[in-house]
Amino acid sequence: MPAWKRFVAGSLSGALGAVSSNPFDLVKTRMQVPADMCEYTGLTNAFSTIMKGEGWKALYKGVGASVCRDMLGSSVNLTVQSVASEWMIQKEVFPPGSPWLGGVSGVLSAAASVAVMQPIDTSRAYVYLKPHIFSNSIEAMRYIVLKEGPLKLYKGAIPHFLRTAPHYAAMFSILEYITGKERVIVRDLNAKRFRELGIFDKDVSNELAKMCKVKVFKPKQEISKSGDVEKEMVLIVRGKALTPNSGVASSGSYFGEQSLIHENHRAGETVVAKTSTTCLVVDKMDFKRATLRAQRLRGQVKKRTTKEDEKDDDKDQDRFTAATSDFSTDGDAMMGYYAKKMDEIEYREQLSTSWRKSRDKKLIDSVQVFKGMSPYERALIVESAKKRRYESGEKIIREGDRDKEKTFFVVLKGRAAMVARDADFDEDKLINMKNPQQIRKIVRTFAPGGHFGGKALLTGNPRQMTIVARGNVEALAIDGQSLRELREKDPNLVEKIKKNLKRESDKIGDWRFSSMMMA
Repeated sequence: MPAWKRFVAGSLSGALGAVSSNPFDLVKTRMQVPADMCEYTGLTNAFSTIMKGEGWKALYKGVGASVCRDMLGSSVNLTVQSVASEWMIQKEVFPPGSPWLGGVSGVLSAAASVAVMQPIDTSRAYVYLKPHIFSNSIEAMRYIVLKEGPLKLYKGAIPHFLRTAPHYAAMFSILEYITGKERVIVRDLNAKRFRELGIFDKDVSNELAKMCKVKVFKPKQEISKSGDVEKEMVLIVRGKALTPNSGVASSGSYFGEQSLIHENHRAGETVVAKTSTTCLVVDKMDFKRATLRAQRLRGQVKKRTTKEDEKDDDKDQDRFTAATSDFSTDGDAMMGYYAKKMDEIEYREQLSTSWRKSRDKKLIDSVQVFKGMSPYERALIVESAKKRRYESGEKIIREGDRDKEKTFFVVLKGRAAMVARDADFDEDKLINMKNPQQIRKIVRTFAPGGHFGGKALLTGNPRQMTIVARGNVEALAIDGQSLRELREKDPNLVEKIKKNLKRESDKIGDWRFSSMMMA
């Protein structure tokens, strides 16, 4: 919670508390004088005597000072405690949930509260004890400053601090301990939920449990919408949600896991909360941070033992030596560079692991263009590519178009039909498929795993065919921007893709029966 919110909350609660407690505070102060000076025999007698002799308004003498005192005291107390706690956590003085964190921040907040409340306490005591001389706290404060000196406003400040400091220290220590234990229980439960998905290993699940965000959706509120760009993975932990095709999604259901590898347009269903639904949300940055932290905690990286990998190690070492040649006198810079390289290796391993468990893995693995590539290389391709959705009857590519981005497509869901000429396309006939003459005009049908557009990617020539969606289609699009991103990450991978495309092109005979290269 931001500091200003704590300040406002403390101010409002302090004001309400002061107004309601002022009569009791006044009676308490008057009854604390020596016995020979006290006019009252008890609490009830004190209230009745004041009401009869001075009127009910006398019970609220000094209420303005009380409101100011409690507003300042409560707001400063909460604000200082929260700011101090956040600073100590950030500087790693104490971890979250430590009783020492609550104790130290409580003592600091007590000192700050006494600093702002003590002048008002002293002035108010003069009003309570000498109502015939001082009508309000401002008169009393002016008298003290002019006659006794400003420092006299802090008479009794040390006893006041020694009384409040243990109270606040104990209160915030217990609060921090309880909330710390609660966080541990919730974190362990969330880690278990992530592990049970089968997507993440134990260490990554533990780190995701610390970093994930909690979102609560009201009934009938959209959790995700078909066609939107997926940016987060969502795991339902409490409540129920409705999907048009799958029915009711309850605790343990999840969607959007592909966004952890690449950003794509959601081609699935619109998910709407049926009841109040609590979800854990993980974005791509959380996933990467969790992956790297998990690898660091393991304290080891798997050794590569093949000769090819050993050669790569030698090349990496040469590049490392060259890159760090300027760091000979700067140990911190060299360690920073080394840590960055380790992060890249660790992220590569986790990305490969997540790819192996991805829902589209078998489909992409079956594409001949990606044969012989490692899981990491395939994951990089999918991460750089885009997912596109096409409505039934929509043209994916059109004969004669010159695609500046030279896009290559892989069908993930649905089916697409290839027609030799754009003029042959008739939406109703093509979709209904009742006319035998229309059927003969279809050159090829692409099922999930089918791919096309490779020649345009290689040569940049105009499209030679029109390809149309038969039903709703989801496709993976690898365009010029995707290749540029891949080239920055792994230049050799781009050349490998083009080499595989050319190899497939060389195998093609009759262009009308191409499974991928034409168009």
